[in-house]
Amino acid sequence: MSNSTNLKIALFCGGAGTRMWPMSRKNLPKQFQPLIENQSTFEMMIKRLKSKFSPQEIFPVTTRDNVGWIAKLTPEIPLENIIVEPEMRDTAAAIGLAAIVLDKKFSNPNVLGLWSDHVVKNEKEFIKAIELADKTAHELDKFVEIGVRPTFPSVALGYLKVGKMIKNVNGLGIFEFVTQIEKPQFSEAKKFAESWEYLWHIGYSLWSAKKMIRFFEKYFKEAVEPLNKIQKAWGTSKQEPVLTNEYSKIPKNSIDFAINSKLTGHDQIVISADLGWRDVGTWKELKDEMATKPEDNIIQGEVLEIDVKDSLIYATLKDKLVAAVGVKGLVIVDTRDALLVCAKDKTNEVKKVIEHLKSQNKNDYL
Repeated sequence: MSNSTNLKIALFCGGAGTRMWPMSRKNLPKQFQPLIENQSTFEMMIKRLKSKFSPQEIFPVTTRDNVGWIAKLTPEIPLENIIVEPEMRDTAAAIGLAAIVLDKKFSNPNVLGLWSDHVVKNEKEFIKAIELADKTAHELDKFVEIGVRPTFPSVALGYLKVGKMIKNVNGLGIFEFVTQIEKPQFSEAKKFAESWEYLWHIGYSLWSAKKMIRFFEKYFKEAVEPLNKIQKAWGTSKQEPVLTNEYSKIPKNSIDFAINSKLTGHDQIVISADLGWRDVGTWKELKDEMATKPEDNIIQGEVLEIDVKDSLIYATLKDKLVAAVGVKGLVIVDTRDALLVCAKDKTNEVKKVIEHLKSQNKNDYL
């Protein structure tokens, strides 16, 4: 197993995935749902990592609701590796918690932050990029961000502007980092996607734990005192009460705005890797990811389809048939207590369903 440099992997599994309702629920978020060929993106990510790293080196970061799912889907990860957030407080708090816990356990290890709801098709390239990032972080004492070339002008993702190539290692380019641009307007995104100077910021970052803590001290001061107290109590009898009490004091902020957007070329460099990456945040993205040709249907479960085109139909119940006739460009998802019928190009708006359900106190459907 690759453990020569003591790399730890923080795998973030917190998000609620509201745009993939009704399969993604509060008590079963999308990353644990069997969405792709009856596997969850969480299981697929673990499988990918296990080709090179020991399950002992993987530390899922999540809320208490999800611990059972992690234990069930990946019993090979030690239970004590699961870092439990008492509540969701956005990505800066989660990354700060991972940094102080792993620093306390292993005294300043290199940590790779990954997200459990992404699809990565090129496993060999992925592992190669991780190993190069780890080596580079040790050599240069900088954050190393792994970015991917944009395949279309996304306004939902951030972009990394890179400078000149420092070196090329086995087909992976190491670039100077210039700046990070969060979620641009479409006209800007179009320019970025056509230019060699921009990569998608997918949030795969490798850093030494103490360096991350130092950046919190510099750029996100409001989080420092609660994190210090949590770190001191971690592993003692006071861990749970201190964690519960202090974690709620960390302001909600994304790591992108709290830390990443403040970094300079002095702090960070970027590796460009062809990962075959996609964030499947909506039903349309899932359909696009799985279909070989745009007009293909993606079908899972007990489904009878007659003259159906360019649609995704998921039936989750063994004893219930979903029949579709003469429809095109639809998403149909049938679960035990809810049915979604949506135009494929409107799947971004599924989160409005959640807002309506919340406002009507129909919490059983969330």
